[in-house]
Amino acid sequence: MKKAIGIDLGTTNSAVAFKDTSVKIIRNKDNEELTRSCIGLRGDDFLIGDKVYRDIERDPVNTILSIKRLMGGSINDKMVRKMKNNDYYKYGITSLKGGTEDTVAVILGGKQYTPEQLSAKILIKLKKNAEESEGEVTHAVITVPAYFTEKQKNATRIAARSAGLKVQKLLAEPTAAAIDYGIDNLKTGDAKTVLIYDFGGGTFDLSILNIVDGQYMEAGTGGDRWLGGDDIDKKLYDFVLQKVASDYFIDDIHSLIENNSNQDSLEKELKLKAEEAKIQLSSSQSAEIYIDNFMEDETDEIIDIDVFVSREELNKHVKQIINRSIDLIEELLKEVGYEISMIDNILLVGGTSQIPLVKEMLVEKYGVEKIKSSEKPMRTVARGAGILSHRLGDEYEKPVKSEKTIDDISYSTNHNYFIELKGNPDKIIEKQMPLPIETTKIYKTTVKNQKITKIEIYADVEDDKKEKQTMGFYTVDEELPAGSEIVLDIRMDIDETLTIKASPKKEKKKSKKIILGRGQKDSKTLNFLADKLDDFRSYKYGEKQREFFLSKAEKAIDRINSLGVDDPYSEEWNEIGESIFYSYEKAEEMTITEDEYNSELALTYGEILINEYPKLVENEHLNLIKKLLPEININQGPTLNEQALERLKEITDQYTVLLVLYTVKVVSNNAAEENPSDAHRLLQMHVQIVNHFKHRRWDEAFALLDKAIELRDQYSQETNLADMYHLRK
Repeated sequence: MKKAIGIDLGTTNSAVAFKDTSVKIIRNKDNEELTRSCIGLRGDDFLIGDKVYRDIERDPVNTILSIKRLMGGSINDKMVRKMKNNDYYKYGITSLKGGTEDTVAVILGGKQYTPEQLSAKILIKLKKNAEESEGEVTHAVITVPAYFTEKQKNATRIAARSAGLKVQKLLAEPTAAAIDYGIDNLKTGDAKTVLIYDFGGGTFDLSILNIVDGQYMEAGTGGDRWLGGDDIDKKLYDFVLQKVASDYFIDDIHSLIENNSNQDSLEKELKLKAEEAKIQLSSSQSAEIYIDNFMEDETDEIIDIDVFVSREELNKHVKQIINRSIDLIEELLKEVGYEISMIDNILLVGGTSQIPLVKEMLVEKYGVEKIKSSEKPMRTVARGAGILSHRLGDEYEKPVKSEKTIDDISYSTNHNYFIELKGNPDKIIEKQMPLPIETTKIYKTTVKNQKITKIEIYADVEDDKKEKQTMGFYTVDEELPAGSEIVLDIRMDIDETLTIKASPKKEKKKSKKIILGRGQKDSKTLNFLADKLDDFRSYKYGEKQREFFLSKAEKAIDRINSLGVDDPYSEEWNEIGESIFYSYEKAEEMTITEDEYNSELALTYGEILINEYPKLVENEHLNLIKKLLPEININQGPTLNEQALERLKEITDQYTVLLVLYTVKVVSNNAAEENPSDAHRLLQMHVQIVNHFKHRRWDEAFALLDKAIELRDQYSQETNLADMYHLRK
């Protein structure tokens, strides 16, 4: 009989649960209920689990920790950058070869692997453990953090598929914990509101759930992705080293370790001992950290570690961390508009919640009746997933009469989402809103007969920082005037899967689905298309070149948006990418007419003036150039462009001297290879001339410009500004 299992795919540890008449955690080959989420490449073999973790110093660069943090990530994500710059992670983190900025890869054995590929290795191990105990496994409920974005959830599905598992549901970890606590076992008509306090090894997650008749409705999520048991281990680690430094009269023990040839081994051994002591102090009043022959000091004296840590000392070090978790509870309550009196229970989940001080401080803050804890809080998420997998499986024993089934689960959005069409991001989905959610956004075409619009989706835009989630393109079949309204129908499903349809206003029947990139072959092709479209919208190409490429791009976009299945792995993406590349190369080979070339020069001159010398151009002229440039659009054709181009030429002709000055700046780059000293002189002269012009010192400016031109001409006779400007960009 084929089986369905529940999987807690954790940052630090993972677990598998199976339910028939009761729920049980499946043990691995080491007879442990938890499997360390650690992946090591040893020779040609991938090894998973605690043994690899304990042997990490043998090959730290080929041992992967916390791969879950990289799921669905891109090389520019804040989380990815933080890991890349963190000494704790010894392995290489880089952009995926042949991919885009929307991807990330890690390096093992000199080869690149995606986070999905490595997470699949963990899932394969967990699946195998389950099959050795229960027989063939085909389906699974897999838990994910409440904060996971649509892209991260999609990455989890990809990993599961690679591991040979059919995903019954991606279940939010807080909801899984609530299911295991039995919160769904309510009488008809009863309701309960709980706050899940999930304090794990690497993250701290919060979630508020409203439960009515077995139905779960997520009211809000919060927490801190960088707060966890690892922080407590680090404090114990530092505490022990301070004690040792004091005992051996060492001024800087951290530097002593850093300069030791066995640094990785020393740090790893002490971290393990600190973690073991922390666990022991949850049930004991004291713990010993003992390491014989830890290292030698600068005089070759042997340093042993033999430090006793009391629970009281541990509490002193972790109190600030627990206070931070309570502050985050208050922040979440305020964000969703809840009073603590509206919360029936706070459910403790995760290994760090086993520290006695956690419960003590929560009881002191919120009262003993509100706090509920489990004997094994590190297993609750897997157990909840196991219960749900049992219900959703094709084959399972009927539940006993006293057991209520779990109905549909309603989630809320965990991020603010923004759409960017042109200019600033515009919010489309608010954080903490119930899912599914539908919204409509209207944008206006900017030019006559606009054919292509790029749509970009960002999450959590803040202080001019934004993390791109996905992108797609829309083509307009009709010939519409500038300012025509296009309606975007946007939907986010309960798993935060985003879909967008677009249509001209009042023409719903012409609605088109916009295929969005998911970070694989699709994103590579979409990003390549975006780059080439931006390239051909610049002024270095003629109208015929643009018309040719844009017509081919429209066909490529229509082909993309007509794909029957939104499959990021489809080979059709490669075919479309190749067709775009072929069209790009063919367009580049086309020639430009003299009239077109003169138009390009005027546009280039305008760009140079507003980008390079805005303070030397009269405000009236500057504003007019900024107005004219967008009006001279590739979709309008030469007749409609003629009047605006003529006006632009009239203005730029008044600033010829600045355009000549710009050649001095550009040629300094060429001179740098032949004579760095002259290159520096050209740049200095450029700065001085600009300064003379600013202060209306005309004679000095023109005299120095003559000298600069004389030096410039020693390195280049080329004064074609259109080529110079765009090559420099």
